[in-house]
Amino acid sequence: MKNLLYINREIHPLDVLEDIAECENFTFTRSSPDELDLSISGKNCNYNINFNWNNKLEGIHVALFFDTKIPQYRLDEVYKLTIKINELMWLGHFDVWTNELKLLFRYNLLLSGGVLPTTSQCQSLFKHIMDTADKYYPSFQYVIWGGNKADEAITNAIFTTIGES
Repeated sequence: MKNLLYINREIHPLDVLEDIAECENFTFTRSSPDELDLSISGKNCNYNINFNWNNKLEGIHVALFFDTKIPQYRLDEVYKLTIKINELMWLGHFDVWTNELKLLFRYNLLLSGGVLPTTSQCQSLFKHIMDTADKYYPSFQYVIWGGNKADEAITNAIFTTIGES
């Protein structure tokens, strides 16, 4: 059976993401054909999002970095919270970039067989990573700067309010 989504890769897969970034007026740079960096304002902080194309794996790796650095003395509790949050995740995961003690959210989009991401997929990707970052950033801040325990932070993260004040 022939893959109907197959497209000759004359267009780079990151071009679709770059087009969306342009339409949304996001600040971005394309340091190489295989890398796209964006700066986006979230609800609570600024995010730096890095998209990397891996031709061998035919996939896009997404790394959303939070505009915060984890103090060494809070690292163990951040790891505990990361594990607890990742247990709740269906797509993507949180991680700590150990070289710089930076918190990040990671996601991958595989495009095996020469397919290109659709605009709809990329818009959903942007929405998912931003919604996830916005949802859990306060929990990480609660631990990092509030000095609280991971158990308290996860309880607050899964608490859902109804309506608006």
